[in-house]
Amino acid sequence: MTYATLSDRASRGGGVQRSFDRARLAQWLIFIVTAALMLAPALPILLQVFVDRPLYADGWQFTLSNIGDIVQSERIGGIALTTGIFALFSVIIAEVLGIGAALLIGRTDLPGRQIMGDVLMWPLYLSHLIFALGWVVMYGPSGFVTQTIAQQTGGAPWNLYSIAGMSLVAGISQAPLAYLYCLYGAVRSVDSTLESAARTVGAGPLQVLRRVTLPLMVPSIITSAALNLVIAVETLSIPLFLARPARIDTLSTFLYAEGIAASDPNHGLVAASSLLLMLLVGSALVVQRILLRQGHRYETVKGKGSRPMVLSLGKLRWPMALLTGLILLVAVVLPIAGILLRAFTSFLSPLVPLTKVLTLGNFEQLFGNPANLRAIGNTVQISLLSAALGTVLAVAVALVIQRSSFKFAGTLEALAYSPRVIPGMITGLGVFYAAIILPPMGWLRGNIGIMVVAYVMATLPLALGVIQPAIVQIGRDLDKAARTVGADWVSSMRMIMVPLLKPALLGSFILLFVFHLKSYIIAIFLIAPGLEIMGVTMLSLWTNGDVGELAAFATLQIVMIAVLLILSRLLFKVKIYD
Repeated sequence: MTYATLSDRASRGGGVQRSFDRARLAQWLIFIVTAALMLAPALPILLQVFVDRPLYADGWQFTLSNIGDIVQSERIGGIALTTGIFALFSVIIAEVLGIGAALLIGRTDLPGRQIMGDVLMWPLYLSHLIFALGWVVMYGPSGFVTQTIAQQTGGAPWNLYSIAGMSLVAGISQAPLAYLYCLYGAVRSVDSTLESAARTVGAGPLQVLRRVTLPLMVPSIITSAALNLVIAVETLSIPLFLARPARIDTLSTFLYAEGIAASDPNHGLVAASSLLLMLLVGSALVVQRILLRQGHRYETVKGKGSRPMVLSLGKLRWPMALLTGLILLVAVVLPIAGILLRAFTSFLSPLVPLTKVLTLGNFEQLFGNPANLRAIGNTVQISLLSAALGTVLAVAVALVIQRSSFKFAGTLEALAYSPRVIPGMITGLGVFYAAIILPPMGWLRGNIGIMVVAYVMATLPLALGVIQPAIVQIGRDLDKAARTVGADWVSSMRMIMVPLLKPALLGSFILLFVFHLKSYIIAIFLIAPGLEIMGVTMLSLWTNGDVGELAAFATLQIVMIAVLLILSRLLFKVKIYD
């Protein structure tokens, strides 16, 4: 596209003033759509807190009794404390594993580090539901590994159904996030001259990592810890699988029990509990911002480029490799292998040879149920639509924030990132309420559109996290050049920026598609007959005790995600991480 062509198009469009008006109209439209999407789930929840009956009932009146029930309830206080303890322990485990892996894989000559890095990422591609199932199958009270050890020792060596057990599983499932943030936020961007200086005064490789590299990772550690804390607070399947059998509740399982599993849900209590959950999440993000105010103190990358130095572990290379491999085998590989084995067996026990219990019956049950087939079809449709619409909205929002003079760009950015404060389950609950009291949202009831809207709302920050950095890397001179020859903001964004952002847009689409394919917590309050999705159907199978069919469903989802990731890497050269 030449400058002359741009100029001709601008002149045919009616001149600079008319184009300027079109640009403002587009920017205001993007702002209004984003504000409506972000506020739609929050406002109905707030209203439900202060009324005495469900929003869909007639004659409701304002009341403070729901707040009073939360404040005075010892049970809610205990549940909130349990949630905090669980979240704290899971974050500590995730950060220790993630930081250690980032240091070893990113900065040392650890043998097999590339393969180990790939294996460590597996839990990121799976839902917590599937990962928790794998741990139950292998390490639960009747798990294969547990029973194998119990035969030799005379008793179970651990209790997975406990706060410690669910914290361990949640921490391992969230370790990839800590690993990614620390790997790319600090480990691979630390100026190697600082480490070289430490080596020249006699520091060994482990001392360099501990006393130089690790302190410079503090901003990345804080960011990943805050994100993992948010995920831990809102996670449902891990405490539902591992804590409910021991009569331990978290806020997420309490909301599930009172809002979904209950025959007569207490909507006021559910909404008030939702605010408590949002308060915990918001507090974590506020603490993160406070701690990162002095982030400039950790800057090490200046104008002059430097390549990260690979530190030699010396005699520790193979012992560290064996230890890391053993941890990954026990924590990641065996649970996933357990799911695959359980899917092809009538039951899994060390007392019976596998050859005697092999069966395809679980898959026959899976594909013989029309509701399961609908769930698969609905999940694929919702994932495709929400990934496409989410990417389009994200690039529009990011361009207004980064490449316009829109006076409310800061407010738009705050709105776009506000779902970070609202857990996915609460987003779904808010959309459920909004569809009841807001006519435009009511049009979406009874079809997959309501789930698409909820998914786009909840995952906008995820898409922005891919697209915004790509925009920052594109020089402003390119779109400014188009503006100087008469192109307005809309034309310059469409003809200059969007083509250059194609790799980031494709990456955003694939990331969102994978996330939506494995997601279920957003849709829990939106499920209706005919609107089944894979994750919620699997949750129902667990509740009903259909472990074999659940394992078959989980195996199918694992295969779908693996095929998608392989094809995206081979055909489009797109990786979830590099």
